[in-house]
Amino acid sequence: MEEKVLVAYATRYGSTREVAGAIAAALQEEGATVDLMRADEVTDTAPYSMVVIGSPVYAGKWLDDALKLVTRHQKNLGRVPVALFAVGILIAEDTPENRQKVEAALDPAVHLVTPVSVGLFAGKLDAKALSFPLRMMLKVMKTPEGDYRDMDAIRRWAKSLPVRNG
Repeated sequence: MEEKVLVAYATRYGSTREVAGAIAAALQEEGATVDLMRADEVTDTAPYSMVVIGSPVYAGKWLDDALKLVTRHQKNLGRVPVALFAVGILIAEDTPENRQKVEAALDPAVHLVTPVSVGLFAGKLDAKALSFPLRMMLKVMKTPEGDYRDMDAIRRWAKSLPVRNG
């Protein structure tokens, strides 16, 4: 059986899709065969020798689609290495407190699977892409707008994953 890696992601505005794409590309550079899919489109995790799952963090939580993937496939995910990642604008200010808050968003998934690695990455905030109420809430909270993703750090994390190449 050819060994493959699944990189699955949930996204609301596309930033996490781009992060997942960078992870998939880095794993391919390391010789892995990779499938990149939205979390809500994954129907079977059995063909994969490793699974990477990620989501942005909104209001302190991973998106439901990512957590549902872990829940639906928990049995098989217990048989292969699983890595989890979270993308959040909160880490634009990279403090231990902010990292702890973003990492806490992964707790429900971590209770279901034991990840071999967890990646916490700063995100991107483009207020023009958001709804008016969300823009107002972020303005009140003084959330910084901009692209804070460090694609080099994301690729380094991906290349550190224990992938078995076919």
